[in-house]
Amino acid sequence: MKLELTVDRGPCDTELRSWCLGIAIYTLIAIALNTLFAPGVMSFIAFAIALIANVCLLIGCLRYNHVLVGIWLIYAILIAINFPFAIFGTIFHFGGYRESSGFNNVFLALLVYIIQLLICAFCARIVYSYYLQLKGRQTSPQHSVVV
Repeated sequence: MKLELTVDRGPCDTELRSWCLGIAIYTLIAIALNTLFAPGVMSFIAFAIALIANVCLLIGCLRYNHVLVGIWLIYAILIAINFPFAIFGTIFHFGGYRESSGFNNVFLALLVYIIQLLICAFCARIVYSYYLQLKGRQTSPQHSVVV
């Protein structure tokens, strides 16, 4: 089984742009709800990074700008870098990782972090594919009618 890093179309043969817009809107709503109902879970720096990255993805999708879409990929890399810290923090009970998952049980907290990483990897694949589409569109010469 070979896993492709990019896709031409989203799941159910839909456009990548609509998936990227959905990712940005869903994440912004989730961040707002988490800030309201569990304000101590996210630090201010993590909140600012997540907010800026998803606003850039939203604006990048609306304006067809590959640079703004690429900023979200940096956010996905930061989530991937944080994954080992979250796993070890959950197992050895440091950094508040176990409590921030919403569970005090080690196995349920680990399951939450693994599911979050898989969802982030799925979203990163779609956003990366859309980033390459936009970059290819903007680097190719525009065709114009010559009379």
